[in-house]
Amino acid sequence: MGGYQHKYKWHRTKIDANDVPTNNDWSGYDGEIVIGRIQKQPHGPMKDRWLWSGHGPRVRERNLPHQGYEAEGREAMRRVEEYYERLMAANGLSPGVK
Repeated sequence: MGGYQHKYKWHRTKIDANDVPTNNDWSGYDGEIVIGRIQKQPHGPMKDRWLWSGHGPRVRERNLPHQGYEAEGREAMRRVEEYYERLMAANGLSPGVK
């Protein structure tokens, strides 16, 4: 994945002890806070596009959109990170560890 240089930590998603992480599923972190996830779609009308979904800590106000699709994995990471920073700012909070 070239292009955007991510700000936060990204790791291959591992659901449980039996799950084998792949390069098609990544979770982003700000310290212990899960900021989002990106997944390359294997089938259907969005095949080979990256689904991004923004998360964050429990806060009073959420922002939209909180998910979408991008052609490149790094752009999906960018969308998650931008969502997270908007979410934190909207709730008067600062992102933690970068």
